Amino acid sequence: MRNLKKLVMVTLLVVLAASMGFAQGGKEQAADEQKVKITVWGPLENYSEAEKQSWNYCVEEYRRRYPEVEIVSVFSPAGTDYRQQYDKALMAGDAPTVTNLLPYVDVQTRAANGTIADITKFVENWDLKKEGKVNTAMDAALNYKGRWYGVMDYLYLAGTVYSKASLEAGGGDPSDLPDTWEEFTALGEKVSDINAPRFGYLLLGMDWNAWPFTPWVWSAGGEMVEPNNDGTYRVAFCDDPGVKVAMLWHDMIWEYKMTQKDVLKSWNDLRDDMQSGRGVFAFGRLDHYVDEAKKKYGVPAENFGIIPIPAMNENYEPTAIAGGNAWVFSPTATEAELEAAWNFVQLFDFDEEFQIEKWEYENTIGGLTNRIPPRADMIDQKFALATSWPEGWAEEAAAISKAAIMEPWCADWNGLKNILAPYLQKILLTEDISESEVKALLTQAAEEAYAAYPDSFRK
Repeated sequence: MRNLKKLVMVTLLVVLAASMGFAQGGKEQAADEQKVKITVWGPLENYSEAEKQSWNYCVEEYRRRYPEVEIVSVFSPAGTDYRQQYDKALMAGDAPTVTNLLPYVDVQTRAANGTIADITKFVENWDLKKEGKVNTAMDAALNYKGRWYGVMDYLYLAGTVYSKASLEAGGGDPSDLPDTWEEFTALGEKVSDINAPRFGYLLLGMDWNAWPFTPWVWSAGGEMVEPNNDGTYRVAFCDDPGVKVAMLWHDMIWEYKMTQKDVLKSWNDLRDDMQSGRGVFAFGRLDHYVDEAKKKYGVPAENFGIIPIPAMNENYEPTAIAGGNAWVFSPTATEAELEAAWNFVQLFDFDEEFQIEKWEYENTIGGLTNRIPPRADMIDQKFALATSWPEGWAEEAAAISKAAIMEPWCADWNGLKNILAPYLQKILLTEDISESEVKALLTQAAEEAYAAYPDSFRK
């Protein structure tokens, strides 16, 4: 009997120990299951190594500060349409919790169609914003019907990038750069040499052509869209300034013969032409060309400079375009996931101590860009750290900043650009085309936009 009681006692102890262990294991498993997981989409795979290193630097700091959050960082495949990639991921239930890949001009449309999250509660309770320390340049585009759907990541400044070596090889002078269309086409024609090969202007005629077309229209005193008094916009790119720009681009190809042969060349291939020295002038930002030129061709950063888009004539002003990306959040994210993602954005772009630490790191790896940071009170601090910038860049950045106009951000702006693109391509590829035919094509594009987006565009 005593042995039986002892056996029962041992059995009970084993069961109790096992149950306690199971309970402890269950608690650990439950804790793992409760751990918040977020996915962040960062730079494209073909972005500069410096930019990817900076991104990873921020991700690792987030992991250190928030060990209770599992963060998955993804670089998007090069050459893909990141907008379509985002939409496909959202439909598949695999959207990033937060990403800074989307341009701020997309926010209005995406807020309307429900593909990004309402983050009003975070923005309205944001101390930095209440203190006036957050750049407000994008605010009108990030707010839809009184609700907030995005946070500024950065502002870029794009104009006319030039290669000093290619310019000098064609007989040009980097100290005497064009201010007007006439000066630009004369110089472009002079420095072009099909046998070199060397092209005066790398014309971006592929599907993104409405992007550079926009500041060129401004340089002629025109607009792409003009606001009506009811929240809609009149399409204005078919007015005389737009017609003149389309003809100018056409003549760059057929009359001045100053562009690459394939004016529909992909963005990546066009960038490679500029990086390798085949281009003298090209639309874009300095960072589009500089990093890869050094890596792939050994061309130093000081070889490149940037000026505004030349003005139509002395009666107009040279222009540049300011744009940028916004942080947007997944509409399917939980409250806990949104909060964890919000903390990532705060660290990446707004934590004062970490911003300085990040910029100092970027400067040491040659990756400090001329992008305008979203902390309005820290712009001067960022640029003061730019000891790695070549001589003259700061002055050129100031000139571009003065000339820059924010890209239009109205609802369906991206759709409007997509409609315009094939019409511009037809104009560019038709050798014998008159100004009246150009106007007719641009008017047809406008009519198509009115029909496709009647809630956004009206005459």
